[in-house]
Formats: sequence, structure tokens, C-alpha cells
Amino acid sequence: MRGIKALVLMLLAVILLAVGCTTRDSTGKKQADATPEKIVVQAPLAPPTAPLYKILKDGQVNGVKVELIVYKSVEEATTRVVKGEADFTVLPINVAAKLYNKQADISLANVSTWGILSLVTTDKQAQNWQDLKGKELYVGAQGSTPDVLTQYFIHKNNMQAGEVKLAYLNSPEIAQLMINGIVKYAVLPEPQTTQVLMKNSQSMVARDFFADWQTFEGNSTRLPQAGMVVRNDFARTYPKALTEFQNAYKSAMEWTVANPAEAAPLVESNMSMPAAVFIRSMERTHLFFATGAQARGDVNTYLARLLDISPEMVGGKLPDEKFFLTD
Repeated sequence: MRGIKALVLMLLAVILLAVGCTTRDSTGKKQADATPEKIVVQAPLAPPTAPLYKILKDGQVNGVKVELIVYKSVEEATTRVVKGEADFTVLPINVAAKLYNKQADISLANVSTWGILSLVTTDKQAQNWQDLKGKELYVGAQGSTPDVLTQYFIHKNNMQAGEVKLAYLNSPEIAQLMINGIVKYAVLPEPQTTQVLMKNSQSMVARDFFADWQTFEGNSTRLPQAGMVVRNDFARTYPKALTEFQNAYKSAMEWTVANPAEAAPLVESNMSMPAAVFIRSMERTHLFFATGAQARGDVNTYLARLLDISPEMVGGKLPDEKFFLTD
């Protein structure tokens, strides 16, 4: 009897062990193939957002609904990131690094925007940075990426701080002032540069930041201004959905760059940007998809230069390797 009882207990133990193993295997598979109810993306009214409207038009990403939140300020976006209320967020690269350095649980999923700034002027004699000595140059908010990069180029062109008087307003205001002939010299992003060129016949692009960056940092070095971060919890929980969204965004971006005239109606209806402005602005908009890992070298070079000029811009230090989402 004792032998039979022992045998029953042994069989029971084996069954429980087998069930336990099956449960673990099942859980592991379910975790790998888990699908979110929806993917929440937040982005500004800016060039890297255009491909997202292609995704929305096409519908879902492999059966998963995509919800787009258009934010009006970086502060609004960062608050949502900190609270974990968006799965993916388009941000300036330095803002993403700053959030990471302040312990936000995010990684850089991709870089999309490689230089969209220009030095615009109505002064035909102003061809180079040196020509701005003693002039008043209007730039986006103090401490912003346009401001710090402008200071970088002033320094690289052997001028001292103060030799060019910097005045600060937001880019749409600066563009309108230049359109009205009130401002002569300005640093503007796309699409504001194109808007000025189309509405003020005296305006021209004197310097392209992307080209000037390569002059000082090397022809193979790109200017990574904006990209997309992902919540690490989302990346861990939904690896398949992460990969599928990355691929969808890459595909939509390539389509947007190759077909600006076809993308323009989507942009016009969703971003309040005239189709003609968008089409022309793409001539100076460097959109190209690279994963965070692929962009690591360019990003580190860019952040190192910002760190030299304004440590607060990147959170006081360069982010470590965990900042870059692995492929």
C-alpha cells in the first residue's frame, strides 16, 4: 500500500512539474507575441510627423491601431513621456538625451531628421557667417537647438560671443516678421524657411546648417536633430509590435521622401501646411530613417558638441550605451 501511495505521489509531482514547464513555455511565447491594444505616438507639427499621417491613412500596423497625439510644446511632450502616457515620442535628440539622463525609462528608437535649419536673410551681401558681425540675428528660443547650433557656427567661424547680437522669438513669429520685411537675418527650420522664401522675394538661404556641420565635422557626419524615443516597458513587453512599428515608420518615411507631391495632401489636411510649401520644403529637409543603434556615432558627436557649449542642453553628460535601442 505504501508503495502504491509513494508511486501516486511521484506521478503527481511529475505531472505538476510538466504543467509548470508548459505554463512557463506558454507564458514565454505569449510574452514574445503579445500585442498591445493600440500604439500611442506623440509628435509635433514638424517634418518627421508627416510619415505618421501615411501610417494613419493606411490604417493599422499589423492589426494594431495607432493613435497620434500632436503636441504644441516640448514641455507638454516631456510631461507625457515622464508619466508614461505615450509609447513613442518624436523629440529633439538633445531633449531625449536630457530626459534619459534624468532617469526617464526610455530608449532612442530611431533618428529621422538630419538637419532642417538654415540661415535666411534679405541682405544679398550676407553670404557667410562672418558677414553677420554687428548684425542682429533672430533665433528660436534661448537655449534651444537652433540657438546652440548658431553659437557653435559663430565660434567655428572665429567670432566671439557678442559679435553677433542674438534676438530670441519662436520660429513662426520670426518667419512672419521676415515675411513682412521687419527682420533681415534669421535662423529658421523647415517649413518656415520655405514659407519665407515663397512670400518674400528678397529672402534667400545664406547658409545650410547641414552642409556647414559637415564642413566642420566631416563629410560622412550627419546632423541628427530629431528622432523617436520608446518606453522601455513597451519595448520589453511588445518586442514584435516594436519591430513592426519601426518598419512601418521607416517605410512611410521612405514613401514620403520619394513622393512629396502625393504626401502633400495628407500634410495639408492634417498639419495646416499648404501642399506647395511642403513640397518645396522637402528640398531642404533631410529625412532619413536610422535605428538608434545605427545613429549612435552621429548622435554622440552631436551631443558632445552641445555639451561643450551648454551642458544643460543634454542633462549634464553624454548618455550611456543603454540610451540607444538595440537592433
